[in-house]
Amino acid sequence: MTHPKPFGLQANAGTQSRASDVAAISAAMMKDAELYSLALREDGLLPGTLVATGTGWRKIETLQAGEMVLTFDNGMQPVTRVHDLTIPQHALPAHKAFTMVVPQGVLGNRRQIDMLPLQEIIIESDFAEERYGDPFVLIQALMLEGFEGIRRVPISGDLRVFMPTFEQEQLIHTCGMALLTARAESDFSPLDACTQGPEREYMRLPLSDLSALAASLKQQRAA
Repeated sequence: MTHPKPFGLQANAGTQSRASDVAAISAAMMKDAELYSLALREDGLLPGTLVATGTGWRKIETLQAGEMVLTFDNGMQPVTRVHDLTIPQHALPAHKAFTMVVPQGVLGNRRQIDMLPLQEIIIESDFAEERYGDPFVLIQALMLEGFEGIRRVPISGDLRVFMPTFEQEQLIHTCGMALLTARAESDFSPLDACTQGPEREYMRLPLSDLSALAASLKQQRAA
């Protein structure tokens, strides 16, 4: 990928609808209420996920604040903090107790990746280019179920999640060329959580558009 600014990079893209009845751990987890109904609201990286750093590929659980991580748009950037969250298995709603498995090579990943359902990924799509004027677009792992073998796997124990943050939202390289979103540390401000949602660097699509995008990818692959 050589596109300089994936899909609608802008300083003021916080246009998502809010789920007022959801007690989010932080504003970073506030997403479309329709998506909340389908999966856990959390995003972030699961243990074992490899991240490109200034010292080579590292498992996310070994990353520390201040270390340099390779981003898509801004080169090497220091990690502000790595939030470490554990969700007990008994606290997981039965219909949301799953992760997504992405087979090797599907997203440019050199090894299989396990992802949270609402973790956002950057993909390239002819449909997106025709409809939005940009071939690169963010989509949640959940929406790609059935594409190239991407599938759900039940969670069998407590769920541990690592959320690396930066001064501003970034796309980071994981497990090769897979590009995943990482939040701005300001997303975790209690003040922001109580007032307005955090500004996003990258534009988000509503569920209806995400569904159409996912369908187009599957149809294109089947053709």
